Amino acid sequence: MRADKECYACCLKKAESLLLQYQVPQSTSAGVLAHIKEQLACADPDTSAPVLMARAMSLLGEQTGITDAFDLPKRKYNELLLRREEEVYDEVMGEKDRFFAALQYAVTGNYIDFGAMSDVEEEKLKELLSARPQVKLDMEEASRLSEDLSRALRLVYITDNAGEIVLDKVFLRVIKELYPKLQVTVLVRGVPVLNDATSEDAALAGMDKIAVVIPNGTDIPGTPIDAISREAREAVDAADLCIAKGQGNFETLRGCGRNVYYLFLCKCELFVRKFQVERFTPVLSNEKRIIQYA
Repeated sequence: MRADKECYACCLKKAESLLLQYQVPQSTSAGVLAHIKEQLACADPDTSAPVLMARAMSLLGEQTGITDAFDLPKRKYNELLLRREEEVYDEVMGEKDRFFAALQYAVTGNYIDFGAMSDVEEEKLKELLSARPQVKLDMEEASRLSEDLSRALRLVYITDNAGEIVLDKVFLRVIKELYPKLQVTVLVRGVPVLNDATSEDAALAGMDKIAVVIPNGTDIPGTPIDAISREAREAVDAADLCIAKGQGNFETLRGCGRNVYYLFLCKCELFVRKFQVERFTPVLSNEKRIIQYA
């Protein structure tokens, strides 16, 4: 799905923010930003926002050495959620509809996104997690997802961010208990980009103990089918359905025609406007039915 004009500005703003954070001298940062702006301007008009962001972050890394800019916040939120994992799991298992409760937690975790937002606040995350019982999702779509899982043999779960991946693990623990015949493969990013989850984050979360984990082979904060590794592509092609977390996966998979369930919070102003919802509104919708986004 092609990027909006606002996405170009967002990429530049993210690069500028990192240059300031890492105290890159003005004499250097001005040239870096100019180069990024020039390269983005040359991009194909049909390029998606995550591909543009990957390009901007790659150029930033090449010229400044900043290659894993969000390493510390990734560790922070991985550790924070890991401390709460069993508490969250026990709460979910005590619910009458544990599938829906785990689904609510999984989408709530999508708040931990340093790409779509300028800042992530620990207190805001705690507030959202506490409000999990009030999270509203399309009940009919949740029922369809549950039915698809009950019939499926292979699920590919496409993760988004570090920290969030712990709540994805809780969701998958519940899914595996409800549908024990289901083979689960988890896709993570192939290279550190923004605060997206990589194989290292998956291992830290213990995701590799409950599912096969495959890096997607790219530094793109999304899952463009034509750019991911052969192994990741084969897993997606063989899946009966996919669950894709986050805005970036939606932007790169939209229109793929596969049986994909998108699960994310509307965080940036573009998504808020396109979906005509308030900020942090959760979305659960299948590729075949998500028609409200232009």
